[in-house]
Amino acid sequence: MPYFSSWVLKLAILLLTVVAVGCSKQTPVPDKLVIGIEAEPERLNPLTMKNPKNFIIAWQIYEGLLGLDDKGRIIPAIAEKWETSDKRTWRFHIRRNVRFHDDGMFGSSGRGRQVTAHDVVASYTAFCSPAAYPAFLLMDSIAGCADYNAGKSKTVEGIRAIDDFTVDINLIKPEPFFLNRLTSPWIAIFPKEALNKEHKEAWGLDTAVGTGPYRLVSRGDTEIVLERNPDYWDKSQSATIPKLVFRVIKSDPVRLGELKKGGVDLMALPITLYPAVLEQGSGVKSDYNEKFHSITFATFNSHMLGFNLLNVTDLHLRRAMSYGLDRKQIAKELFYGLADVTGGTVPPGTNGYMPVMDVDKLYDPELAREELKQSKYQGEPIELLVHDQMGSEQIGQLFQAQMKALGINVQLTKLDFNSVIGRMVKGDAPMYSMYFDYVLSSPEPILINLFSSSKRPVPNFWQFSDPAIDEELEALRGMAAEEAVKASARIEQQIMEQAPALFLFRLRQMVLYSKRFENLSVTPHGHYRLAGMRAVKD
Repeated sequence: MPYFSSWVLKLAILLLTVVAVGCSKQTPVPDKLVIGIEAEPERLNPLTMKNPKNFIIAWQIYEGLLGLDDKGRIIPAIAEKWETSDKRTWRFHIRRNVRFHDDGMFGSSGRGRQVTAHDVVASYTAFCSPAAYPAFLLMDSIAGCADYNAGKSKTVEGIRAIDDFTVDINLIKPEPFFLNRLTSPWIAIFPKEALNKEHKEAWGLDTAVGTGPYRLVSRGDTEIVLERNPDYWDKSQSATIPKLVFRVIKSDPVRLGELKKGGVDLMALPITLYPAVLEQGSGVKSDYNEKFHSITFATFNSHMLGFNLLNVTDLHLRRAMSYGLDRKQIAKELFYGLADVTGGTVPPGTNGYMPVMDVDKLYDPELAREELKQSKYQGEPIELLVHDQMGSEQIGQLFQAQMKALGINVQLTKLDFNSVIGRMVKGDAPMYSMYFDYVLSSPEPILINLFSSSKRPVPNFWQFSDPAIDEELEALRGMAAEEAVKASARIEQQIMEQAPALFLFRLRQMVLYSKRFENLSVTPHGHYRLAGMRAVKD
């Protein structure tokens, strides 16, 4: 009997062990996060990237001197601190524990090296060059940037390394909001070696070296792989997921299908899939809610119907359209409660944001008819360009119907997204449906870039020109921060009275991701903090 009991006990323990091992093999902790993206990203070169949709990858690799937290507040990044006594000369102190990713450009060892002030000078100088798409962010701010861009100087006068870990940036004029320019996801720091001729062909394709929590391993037409950076400087934000895999799946329904099957762990929900995933007025449908986390976040964006003011010159006609436009109807019918009607150009969440429009008074059909009577409009068709992104065509159709009820003949022309941009730049688009993802986090530089006469035709696509407004915008540079924010709201209101565009709403983005993971957050710049995510242990 004792022998039999002992044998039974050992067998029971063995069976329990087998069951436990079997269970653990069925639910392993994920060692990679697969992100579904809609198109192959352009070259991962901060100097030439144009599409903000690339930032979901680029932000894992690169970092700037400064960044934003989840609430849109400025935080230190590669620069650990900064100071200024006059808002014109800004001194930045570079962290001494930041290293670039390991790469052969640093020698035969392939070891990454320490970031220095000389890399910052090289990066910022390159951002002032004519080859840099985001040069407009710095040209009217940093001393000598415009001359370097125009080929009049071989260096940028206002950027100087004081020592290996200190950089001074001198501005043309005092600017209290200068730091908000530097939080832009475009202005990243990269190694000075990347500018050497021998790295030109591979840079941004096979090679992308930054200081971020992940480093580039491989890139193909349908898949980009990043791996955890073991030497990441911010130990409080060190990645716990070893690998990120970005899968290019161009079809929205197929991408959603892969999410449901487990082939993809995370994806942003495109507007085309709202009806499949969302219930009007009640959020995510139950079958998705059971299997996936869903988060919404608000970036600095604005959707609008813009005018070319050289073509649509009648102020009363533009005002009639503005008052006759029911923005709330468009937001409700197309965007399932994810669109916040604003009516102004500066999106909520920017530094010191002050709303300038009463959204409940934007739609006023009676006032629209009065403005139309004062106009010179005789029923001629007005062309509105729409495209295939962000619900542009559907917005155009609802707007067309609303204008028809008012007596205004709007004719839609559908083109691809890049063609609409091209016609906007050329100035031969009377009206256009467009959205902006702002890469600036403060009202002052947003207004200066969009409405200064000197910024025509890009990014002042509406060809807005008002000498009095130019003076007021320029005066923002010399004001104290709190005063500048208040003045910006006043200037924005004056601009909106001239109706250079019909600003609609700020769209909140929804992301679905597997419940095998947790802790996703996204900043207002659209920076997915993937390093902060964790795999869940069952």
